[in-house]
Amino acid sequence: MKKLLAFLLLSPIAYSAEKDINKLWCASMNGDYEFRTKDGTYVDCLTDKFAIEAEYDFKWKESIGQSLHYAETTNKKAAILFIKRNESKKDYLSELDRAIKKFNLPIQVFITEE
Repeated sequence: MKKLLAFLLLSPIAYSAEKDINKLWCASMNGDYEFRTKDGTYVDCLTDKFAIEAEYDFKWKESIGQSLHYAETTNKKAAILFIKRNESKKDYLSELDRAIKKFNLPIQVFITEE
């Protein structure tokens, strides 16, 4: 029960931090933050060239599908804003890069630190 409580208490903080990082980064790219698509989904950042999914490093697997969906629905290029956490011990960026290269996925990766 203590683990569940800790998860519930920490989750909104992590979610808020991800949104804050994305919001600042998107503004620096002159993007449209949380753009609503024709499908009713929200692109984290839409620029003149890219539909960008912002995601923490450990959730890189989810970012692939979302970025491709956003690209299709907006007619933009797929991109991921990869948010590298300070406490990450694993090289998630290499895992993401391997998957993109192995399947020749048309995804641009932008990297920012937490």
